[in-house]
Order: sequence, then structure tokens, then C-alpha cells
Amino acid sequence: MNSTLFTNFIKDRINIIGVFMLNSSLLILFFNLEQGTRKEVMYPIVLSGFLLILLLISEWIKYYSFHRSLQNVQENIHHNLHPVTAEQKLITNIKTSAVQRQASVVNQIIAKHRNQRYFLSQWIHNLKTPISVVDLIIQKCSLEKSDPYQALDNIKQENKRLHDSIEQVLTLIRLEDFEKDYEPEPVDLVSSIKKLLHSRKRQFIASDVFPELSHEAEEMKVLSDSKWNELMLDQVISNAMKYSKEPGNTKKLYINITYKEGHTVLSIKDEGIGIPAYDLNRVFEPFFTGDNGRKYRDSTGIGLYMCKEIARKLDHEISITSKLQEGTEVIVTYITKL
Repeated sequence: MNSTLFTNFIKDRINIIGVFMLNSSLLILFFNLEQGTRKEVMYPIVLSGFLLILLLISEWIKYYSFHRSLQNVQENIHHNLHPVTAEQKLITNIKTSAVQRQASVVNQIIAKHRNQRYFLSQWIHNLKTPISVVDLIIQKCSLEKSDPYQALDNIKQENKRLHDSIEQVLTLIRLEDFEKDYEPEPVDLVSSIKKLLHSRKRQFIASDVFPELSHEAEEMKVLSDSKWNELMLDQVISNAMKYSKEPGNTKKLYINITYKEGHTVLSIKDEGIGIPAYDLNRVFEPFFTGDNGRKYRDSTGIGLYMCKEIARKLDHEISITSKLQEGTEVIVTYITKL
């Protein structure tokens, strides 16, 4: 028998024992004052003492049994407790809730770790492609008399693919600590779009894709984070330009900002190749490239997933519709900042 456990048991019930001793002392004192010393007073006291001992033994059995169960829990968290008293039942309920919360947290950590491993493996796979292409270009230059300027231009393109892929993954990593970098503020969508279009001016000209911006007011402010919102929109514009590019043909990119039922709605519509209907429901999944990804080697499948995550964290709604060979429209719905 554990002496410490028994000592704790007595300490927990010292008040009951103390009250019994005090009550017995008062009874003896009362009989002494009233009738003098009489042995008869000892009978009820002895009987009460015997009942007290029986009570303590009963309590000790429940106390000892429950604490043994608690010790087993230290070795096996899923060991079932066998509560008897209301206090023990409360402890058991708390333990069960704590175990469930812990299991939920552990499952989340495992799922997060599994996702991180998946992202890492897919990202490394994406990085291997431009590295392999650069290696082939170098081999070709070594074995043949090829144009060095053309080779450098090809290497430059592969380097850009590497850079873009790394930037996307770094953005996903920063999204893990989004709350630390989130600054909600009134953001003028018109100014943000103009800024993004200006930054890609040369790319638009080189791709023969020309944007047309329309908006209901000179300033259309929404509640957002300027940096994260522009990062999301820049990715959408980049996709629209990439999948609209067609040598010899000029394409338009229609950007429209309107008010609708207390919200501000941004529409970015291209005249590109469109997305097959069977791929449309999966375009926001990580690393999903679909049919278009097989046609465009620089597709990573990260861009739209990143947009979806940013929109979710900013409390914006993003959706996409598309028709094959007609184009794709991305719609972002914001909370209007009056």
C-alpha cells in the first residue's frame, strides 16, 4: 500500500474526522456537566466511531481504486477510468475532453506535416524541370555549334521559371504566419489594378495582350490588405496573360470593377484558351495543372491555390468560370469600405 496515498487520503478527510472528534468531545462534556461522569455516554460514541471507520474504509476503497486508474493513465492515456463519486466523474470528463483535444491537435499536426512533405516533394519535382532543361542547353552548346545568344536566352527563361517557382513557395511559407503580416485597411482597387498593369506593361506588349480597365467610380475602396491583395491579383493577371498569349493574334484582357449588393466585385476576363469543364472544379487544388498544364510547361499548379488561400485569409471570395477556346473569368468579391 502506498503510504503517501493513504496520508493524502487522511488529509483530504481530516475535516470529517475533526468534526467527529469535536462532536464526541462536546457530547462527553455535556453529559459530565449534566449528570456527572457516566459510562453510558461511551456507547453511542463508540458506535459512531465504528460507523465512521466503516465510512472511511468505504471511501478509501473508492479513493484507492480511482487513483490506481489515474496511475494507469500515466502509462496509457486511453486507459478507462472507473469513477464512482461526482468529483471523480468530473475529473474523468475533464480527462476525456483533454484527450480528445490533444488527439485533435496531434491529428492536425500530422496532417500539416503530411501536406508540407507533399508540397516539398512536388515543389522539388517542379524545380527539376528547368534545371534539366538548362543542363540540356549546356550539353547542346558543348556538342554543337549553336547560337550562344539563343542559348543564353533559353537559360534566362528557365532561370525565370526557377525564380517564379521559388517566389511562389516562399509566399506559401509566409502564409503560414499570415496573421503577423496582415494589416487590414481601406484599399483602392482602381489604384491597385493600375499599379499592377503598369508593372507588367512590357509583358503585355510582348504577349500581344492588351488590358481594358473599367470601373464605376474613380476610387473604389475595399477592406483588405494592400500587399497580399496585390499579390493575389498579380497572379490572376499573370495567368490570364500566359494563357491568352497566341503568336500572331492580339487578345484583350477585360478588367471590370462594380458595386453589387453592398460588395465590390472585381472581374478579370481573358480571351485565352479556357479551361475544360472537367478540370474547372479542381483548379484551386495545390499542384493541379490539368490539360492546360500539359500544354504549358511552366505551369506549376501553385498560383491559383495560392490565390484561393490568400482570398480565404483576407475574407474575400474568389471564383472562376471558363469556356474552352473562349476564355476564363476570375471574380473576386470584396467587402466595400465606405
